[in-house]
Amino acid sequence: MAEKLTPQQQQAVENRGGKLLVSAAAGSGKTKVLVDRLLGYLLDPADPANIDQFLMITYTKAAAAELRGKIAAKLSERLAQMPENRHLQQQMQRLYLTKISTVHAFCADILREYAYMLDIPADFRVAEENECQELRVRTMERLLENAYENAENDPDFRAFVDAQGLGRDDRLVSDILFKVYDAARCHLDPQKWLEECVRNTDAENITDAAQTVWGKYLVDDLYAYLDLQIDAMGLCAAMASQAAEMEKPAALLQDTVNQLSHLRAAKTWDEIIARKAIDYGRLNFSKKCTDLDLVERIKAVRNACKKNVTKRLKSFADPSSQVLSDVLATAASVRGIVALVQRFGREYDRAKRARRILDFGDLEHTCLDLLLGKHRSGPTAAAQEIGNRFREIMVDEYQDSNAVQDAIFSALTAKRQNCFMVGDVKQSIYQFRLADPSIFLEKYATYVNAEDAKPGQGRKVMLSCNFRSGGDVLKSVNDVFAYCMSEKVGGLVYGEDEALREGIPHAPVGEPEVELWTIPVEEATYIEEANFVARRIRQLLDGTHFVRQGDQFRPIQPEDIAILLRSPKSVRMYYQLALQELGIRCITGGGEDLLQTEEVAVLRSILQTVSNPRQDIPLLAALVSPVFGFTADDLAAFRAGNRKCSVYDALLKSDSPKAQHFLAVLQSLRRAARMGTIAQLIEKIFLLTRMDSIYAAMEGGEARKNNLHTFYTLSCEFESTARRDLEQFLDHLTAMEE
Repeated sequence: MAEKLTPQQQQAVENRGGKLLVSAAAGSGKTKVLVDRLLGYLLDPADPANIDQFLMITYTKAAAAELRGKIAAKLSERLAQMPENRHLQQQMQRLYLTKISTVHAFCADILREYAYMLDIPADFRVAEENECQELRVRTMERLLENAYENAENDPDFRAFVDAQGLGRDDRLVSDILFKVYDAARCHLDPQKWLEECVRNTDAENITDAAQTVWGKYLVDDLYAYLDLQIDAMGLCAAMASQAAEMEKPAALLQDTVNQLSHLRAAKTWDEIIARKAIDYGRLNFSKKCTDLDLVERIKAVRNACKKNVTKRLKSFADPSSQVLSDVLATAASVRGIVALVQRFGREYDRAKRARRILDFGDLEHTCLDLLLGKHRSGPTAAAQEIGNRFREIMVDEYQDSNAVQDAIFSALTAKRQNCFMVGDVKQSIYQFRLADPSIFLEKYATYVNAEDAKPGQGRKVMLSCNFRSGGDVLKSVNDVFAYCMSEKVGGLVYGEDEALREGIPHAPVGEPEVELWTIPVEEATYIEEANFVARRIRQLLDGTHFVRQGDQFRPIQPEDIAILLRSPKSVRMYYQLALQELGIRCITGGGEDLLQTEEVAVLRSILQTVSNPRQDIPLLAALVSPVFGFTADDLAAFRAGNRKCSVYDALLKSDSPKAQHFLAVLQSLRRAARMGTIAQLIEKIFLLTRMDSIYAAMEGGEARKNNLHTFYTLSCEFESTARRDLEQFLDHLTAMEE
C-alpha cells in the first residue's frame, strides 16, 4: 500500500475529541491507519504518550499477535529514522507490556485483578470451548433427567415438550434450550430478556393478532413486500399499455395492482384474510407482440410476485381469534422453556464454580458486573479507575461485537469518550456466533462526519480507497453491493459514500478482470460445472493471460487461482478430478476438520489401541495404515487359524516379524501411557513409529505433518489444567467430533 495517506486516512489518524468510528472497506489500509494513529500519539510533541497507555482489542489471538508485530516493525522503522529519540526507545521496551488482546483475554485480566470485589475465585481459569461443551452437555442431561422424573408436577415442562411435536425422539429439546440460553447471554440483562419472552405470550388484553410481537412482524413483512410488488407490477402495466398488441395483458396487470393495493390497505389481521384471495388471471400475449424481451420480463416479474405473495399469505391461514388462542396456549410452553433455561444456568454455574472455571460468557458478564454494577445502573468507580489507565481504547473488527462487549467498551470510555472503533459491516460474518452488526450500523447512522463533529460528539470516517484491487474488479464489486444492499438487506444503502475506489491506479491487463459464465445445459451438475471450471483454468494457464506483480505483469500460475465452494466437503472431489485430468496440480482444504484427516485418524486409532487393544476396528486401522504397513495377506496369515478370538489375541499367537514388532511397540506405548502424560505418549509414538516423517513424505506432506503437530498441541491444551488420563482424552475427542 502507498505510504502517503489519503485525506480519509489522514482524518482517521489525526481526528481527536470524541468517539471515532472508522468504516474501513476491504483493502483500505485499516491496520496501517490504526498503527499510524498510535504512532501519532507516541510522537505528539506537546504530550507524547506511552504505548502501554492504550488498550487494543482484536477479534482473535492471531490478529493480536499480528498487530503487535506490525507495531514493532513501525517502531523499528521510526527508530531508524530517529535513533536518538529516547522516548521511542522506551516504547520498544514497553510494547510487550501493552494490552493487545481479545476482549475475553482483557476481561480475564481485569477480573483477576478485581476478584476481591466479585463473587469469583481469584485463581479461576478460563475453560476452553470443548471442555465447556462437555460440561454443558452433562449438566443438561442431568437437568432433563430430573425434569422428566418430575414431569407430572410440572405442566409447563409437559407443554414445552408436547408443543415441539418431538414424538419418541427428544434430542431437539436440549438444542432448543442451548440456543435460548446462548441468545439470552448476548443481552445486557439475560434474566430481563427471558422475562420479556414470557410477557410476549400474554395476549389476554389483545384484540387483534396483528398486535402481537409475531403478528406485527408478519404483517409488516407482508406490507413491505406488497409495496415493492405494487410498484413492480404497476411499472409492468404501464409498459404493457404503451406497447403494441398488449392491451389485454396491461388491463390484467392493472387489475392485479388494484387487488394488491386493496390487500395493502387492510388494517387488521382478519381484513388481510378477507382480502388475500388474489385472482391473477391468465396472462396471454398476442402472437402479434413484437417486443419479446418485454414479454419475458413481464412474465418473470408477475410469476415472482404471484409465488412470493402467495408464500407470505400462507402465514395468514387462521382468523385472529384462533391465532390469539394459540398464542395463549403457547404461554405455558414458553414458561417451560424459560424455567428450564434459568435452572440450567444455575446448575451450569454451580458446575463451573466447583471446577473454579469461567467460560467466555462469564468473562463478559462478570466484567459488566464490575463496570456497570449488578443492575447495570451506570459506570462504577472501578470502570472509571480502569478507563483512566488508557489514553484510548482501540477496537478492531468492531462489526463483530455484541451488545455485552459494546457495553464494556462504553463503560470504560463513558467519561472521556476516547474509543476508536474500526470495522466494515459488509465483512460481518459472525452472526452465527451472535455478533450484532446493528451496533455498528446504529453508530454509522447517528455519528456525524469527522470534519463536522463538535468536541465530545461521536464522529465517523469512511475509508473507501482500496489498495489491493484493480478498477474493473472494484467496479464489479460496487455494482453487486449497490444492487443487493439496502436498509432491509445488509442494514445500509450502498451509495456513493460506501462505494470502493481505486487507491493506486493499476495498469489494465488487456482483458476483462471479472467474468460471469453460465453453463448452457438443461440442468447443470457438479461434474459439468467442475469440468467447465477446469477447462477455463487450463485456458488461463496457457501463458497468454497475465496478472500484476508490482508494476509488472507475469503469466498466471496455478497458485494464483482459488476455487471457492459453498459446500467443499460434498463437491470438491469433482473439481479435484477435473483438474487432475487436465494435468493441473491443486491443493484442497477447508472441507475437513482435524479429526477427519487420514494421519490424525490413524494416530487416534493407535491411541485407542493403546487404551484397549481388544477393540478390533481401531487395531485394524492402525495395522493397515502406512505406519505399520500390514497387507491383506498379513492379516489373513495370523487370522486364518484364530477366527473366533479378537484380532489382538490372534496377533499374540502370531510369530511373524511384523506382528512381533507391532506387539513390542504396543507394549512400550502402553507402559508409557501408564507412566507419563498424554503428550509424552504421543511423543513416544512419533519416536517409535516415525509416523510424522512417514506422512511428511507423502503428497501434501507439509499439511499432514502440521495436522499431527496440531493434534499434539491439542493434547497439551487438554492436560494444561489438570492431570488427565488417556481414556478421558479419547472421550474428549469423541465429544469434539460430535
